[in-house]
Amino acid sequence: MCGRLKFLLVSISCLIVFFCSQKQEKNFLGSAVVSSKTFQITSINQGNIIYLSKDEGDQVFCGELLSVLDTVALTLKIKEASAGIGELKANIAAKTSEIKAIQEDVEGARREFTRMDTLAKKGAVPTQQRDNLKTQFEASTMRLQANQDLLASYMEKLKGQQFRIDQLNDQLRKSYLYSPSTGIVLTRYHNLMEVVGPGNPIFEIGKFDTLYADFFVPQPLLASLKYGQSLRIRIDIVSDTGSNAVFIPAVLSWISPEAEFSPKNIQTRESRNELVFRIRATIPNPDGLLKRGLPVEVWR
Repeated sequence: MCGRLKFLLVSISCLIVFFCSQKQEKNFLGSAVVSSKTFQITSINQGNIIYLSKDEGDQVFCGELLSVLDTVALTLKIKEASAGIGELKANIAAKTSEIKAIQEDVEGARREFTRMDTLAKKGAVPTQQRDNLKTQFEASTMRLQANQDLLASYMEKLKGQQFRIDQLNDQLRKSYLYSPSTGIVLTRYHNLMEVVGPGNPIFEIGKFDTLYADFFVPQPLLASLKYGQSLRIRIDIVSDTGSNAVFIPAVLSWISPEAEFSPKNIQTRESRNELVFRIRATIPNPDGLLKRGLPVEVWR
C-alpha cells in the first residue's frame, strides 16, 4: 500500500512539473543576440592625428573630446585670409574718402554748369564756356561712378574673404572630434600621428546603457504581440553555486511589416522553411549585465 502511494505521489509530481514547463514554454518567444547602436567617429578633414584620448574598451561620454587632427595648415590659411581682410578694409576706407571728395567735385561742377547754362541761354557768356563746364561735369560724374564700382568690388571681395574665413573656421572646428553619445569604444582604427583623409573612421562607439535584441516569431504568434509590450530577456549567470537564470525587463519596440524566411543563424523552434517576422526588444542596461554579442532568450 505504501509503495502504491509513493508511486502515485511521484506521478502527480511529474505531471505538475510537465504542465508547469509547458506553461512556461508558451512564454518563450525566441533566441537572439544582443546588439547595440553604434557611431562612426569619422574624419572630415585630412591631416595627422595629433591627439587620441581613448583606446578600445574605454568608456566615453557624450560630448567628450576623442581626437584632434593637425590644425597648423588651417590656422595659417586663416591668418592669411585675415591679413587680406585687413588690406581690403584699408582700401575700402581710402576709397570711401576719395568718393566723398569726388562727390563734392561733382556737385560743384553741376552747380557751375547749371549757372553757365542759364547765362549761355541768355547770351551773357559764350556757349563754348558752357560746353567746357558740361564736359568737366560729365567727366567728374564718370570718375565718381568708376570709384563707386571699385568700392563695390572691394566690398564683394571682403564678403568673399569673410566667407572663406568662416569656411576655414568650420574646417578647424571639424578637426576636433567629439563623441556623439555615451558608450564604449568598440574599435580604434588609427594610432597617434597617422594620416587620415576625409571619410576615414577613427573610432567606433557603441551605446551600452540601452541595447536591443532582434528575434523572429512565426505568423500565429504575431497577433499576441504589440508595440510597448513588456518582455523579459533571459541570461544565464554562472556563480560559485552554479548557473542561475536571470530575467531582465525589456520593451517590444519594433515589428517588421514584412515577413521573411528564418535566417540560418537564428535558432527557432519551428520549421526553418516557414515565414517569420522580425521583432525588436529594447533593453535598458543600467547594471551593464548585457554585452554586445551575448546570446539571450526572449520571453513574455
